[in-house]
Amino acid sequence: MNFFSTSKENQQTGKSPYFSFSVLMPVIFLAFIGGCSEQKTDEGKLVEAKPLNVLFILTDDQAPDTVAAFGNKNINTPSLDALASQGMRFSHVFNQGAWSGAVCLPSRQMINTGRHLYRTGLDARGVNDASFAAKHETFGETFKKSGYDTFQTGKWHLSMEVWRRSFTHGKAIHKNGMSRHEKGGHWDAEFTDFDSTKQGEQAFVDYKGGKHTSEVVADAAVNFLTQRNDSSNPFMMYVGFLAPHDPLHAPDEYLARYPEKDIQLPKNFEKYHPFDQGDYYLRDEVLAGFPRSPKEIQSKISKYYAMIEHTDAQIGRILKQLEVSGQAENTVIIYTSDHGLAMGRHGLMGKQNQYDHSVRAPYIVKGPNIPAGKTAPGMFYLNSVYPTAAELAGLPIPASVDAPSIVPLINGDKEVAFDTVFGAYRHFQRMVRSQNYKLIYYPMIKRTQLFNMKSDPLEMHDLSANPEYEQRIANMMSELARWQKVVDDPLDFSEPEASYDEFLQLTWD
Repeated sequence: MNFFSTSKENQQTGKSPYFSFSVLMPVIFLAFIGGCSEQKTDEGKLVEAKPLNVLFILTDDQAPDTVAAFGNKNINTPSLDALASQGMRFSHVFNQGAWSGAVCLPSRQMINTGRHLYRTGLDARGVNDASFAAKHETFGETFKKSGYDTFQTGKWHLSMEVWRRSFTHGKAIHKNGMSRHEKGGHWDAEFTDFDSTKQGEQAFVDYKGGKHTSEVVADAAVNFLTQRNDSSNPFMMYVGFLAPHDPLHAPDEYLARYPEKDIQLPKNFEKYHPFDQGDYYLRDEVLAGFPRSPKEIQSKISKYYAMIEHTDAQIGRILKQLEVSGQAENTVIIYTSDHGLAMGRHGLMGKQNQYDHSVRAPYIVKGPNIPAGKTAPGMFYLNSVYPTAAELAGLPIPASVDAPSIVPLINGDKEVAFDTVFGAYRHFQRMVRSQNYKLIYYPMIKRTQLFNMKSDPLEMHDLSANPEYEQRIANMMSELARWQKVVDDPLDFSEPEASYDEFLQLTWD
């Protein structure tokens, strides 16, 4: 297999095989993109260009096929389509997995540290208030230390101690996850504003949003861009939408655009998952009845699409204000989601699985000199957001970061970051995938699935029982074992439950 580096040392330490390459790239690549390079004025004088701003937009539970520009003709996403036409799309970007049922939280750990799943440096028992060791510099911290105004709004889902380390400004912060089914849901969510003039807990003021969460978050982002005319500092914005995470709430005008009767069922819709892998009846899966009803799934998808189009409109408001501010041409924009969602595919509803609809996310990068309208496979993880943003801005990538910057992919030097990618969900599932094949292993029930991702991208035909694929399965299991070492996966396949329970008792750094 072709990796930049597969040294024994890298595999044993878990360090990214790309790290030495990625820290060199800012020096090499500044002539092409980003950083603070010299520019000529109309008079021919050399002046130092402004540092690049960064706008990071993160949605919640948005499947990779729910942006029209990525091929879905049944959904309307004009703002993201425009962004895709002006920037570069990556089709195969992955969430590395989750050590807990709340997949949203580990995804944000990885995004904010740039580290691999089991190397994020926090107490594994911290479900809603996770802190990182100070030695693991955060996404926002890197920009804050470099003199940026760092701003966050929307879903955070990590500790406020880590938030305080990362950001200088914050409004409409949603501290934890989103699951208010019994109350007002997206219409009545709790938010927090940050007051930098106060200390400790007094700096955070809690309140109810009073309107749909997507509008509250967009209002805060637009307000930040509007009010920073007096600041000469570059900015880094972290905008975390709570949508389209359930409850599936959208304004009536958007719901009307997706009549339930017109919704097409996914081709890989099933009434049940083919087997129970040991964690079938978890929270996300009981949001719809068993067996899955075509009518109920149509209703869910209708609301899901309406939420996505509504969120797209709010993203459009932010992008418009960026244009009005005069900073659009000097800003790197990275848009993605924390992971995907099943929505009836394979008989599943949630994201606690290793099928592509749940482990992949849509991904767009736009900025100065980034190729417009280009699409590449990618084959990288969401934890590359942080080092990529830092490199594009000309900032050093901290030694604590595991993930590679994808600048070589943007530059066209490479089509993919990794030949294979890894996935995990608690002690129930492990996955390894190349561009051509995917293997999923279920340690608790000793079951394997194998899919040809070229001829069967919807993962409908399991090849694992075919003796012709016996050697391929063996090779992919070896590759899975290699990845387990890279990411410090604690799971022992011979004792999956016991080994994972032991891991969950540890506070790791």
